[in-house]
Amino acid sequence: MSMLSIGDTIAQLISEYTRLNATLSTIIVTAAMIVVWIFLGLIISKIVTIIIFRALKVNKNPARAETIAKLLSSISKYVIWFIIFMVILGEIDVDITPFIASAGVIGLAIGFGSQEIVRDFISGFFIIFDGEFNVGDVIESDGFKGTVKTIGLRTTVIENWKGETKIINNGNLGNIINNSTNKSLAIVNFGVAYDTDLHKLYEIMPNLLDKIEASYETIVEKPVFSGITELADSSINMRIVAKTNTMEHFQVERDIRRDIVVYFSENDIEIPFPQLVVHNGKD
Repeated sequence: MSMLSIGDTIAQLISEYTRLNATLSTIIVTAAMIVVWIFLGLIISKIVTIIIFRALKVNKNPARAETIAKLLSSISKYVIWFIIFMVILGEIDVDITPFIASAGVIGLAIGFGSQEIVRDFISGFFIIFDGEFNVGDVIESDGFKGTVKTIGLRTTVIENWKGETKIINNGNLGNIINNSTNKSLAIVNFGVAYDTDLHKLYEIMPNLLDKIEASYETIVEKPVFSGITELADSSINMRIVAKTNTMEHFQVERDIRRDIVVYFSENDIEIPFPQLVVHNGKD
């Protein structure tokens, strides 16, 4: 007994042991079987997704594993639901042989008529399997910078810090800047007054750098005091550079500026404000 004859068999049994006529029994059983197959499709799809994600968790690169897992999960859903659709057609006595035979011809025609879609799919495969970027990476494309939320075969979804989402066709991604491949740099520029005791300043800076390094886990290397970078109109400008985890530099910069203000205040180092000296001219 094949799977496609189960419905007919159940309908015959219902018709024999109840007062329902054969046609009504067939309609009821066919509807019930369609619901059962849809339910099975949901369960199987869910189970396959769980298995894929669990199997790829052993990967040393979590972001890469998640990207491939989502791709395989998406492909498996298409395959599962195509099979379920074919089975349902069999349940309602639709001959699926011509459908399968024509599917290849239709697909070929669509492929020639939709070159952009084909390009998107090909680009999607290269992006995923070449590992150009993964889910969770911060990338920039055509001036839009954000975190990669999903990578599909046709589109990639990016969300920026404002919560704005951009859906980009993979074929249109163009040149990508991946900000997650390297650590970020926190660059903090500050100024001190011209009458500052620079010898004292240079002596106390190592202690400040030690405090900064110990205060923030996102800093991956000890901050560096670059010294004097500019002799500005109202201040002697200096710089501190700290290497941080990817995209953590903005917060670190804000924190270091606060630390500088507090530390300089404690050590009587003046941070000047812009000043304009006006000389009265003589007639």
